[in-house]
Amino acid sequence: MLKGKETKKKSDKTPPSKSAKEKRQDKQDKKRNKENESRNAAT
Repeated sequence: MLKGKETKKKSDKTPPSKSAKEKRQDKQDKKRNKENESRNAAT
C-alpha cells in the first residue's frame, strides 16, 4: 500500500518512463557534459 502511494507521488513529478534514479543520473550526465564542453572550448 505504501509502495503504491510512493509511485503515485513520484509519477506526479517525473514521467512514468523514468525512475527518480534515472532522472538524477540524467541530470548528472548533462552537468558533466556541460563541464566537458566548456573545458574543451577553453583548451
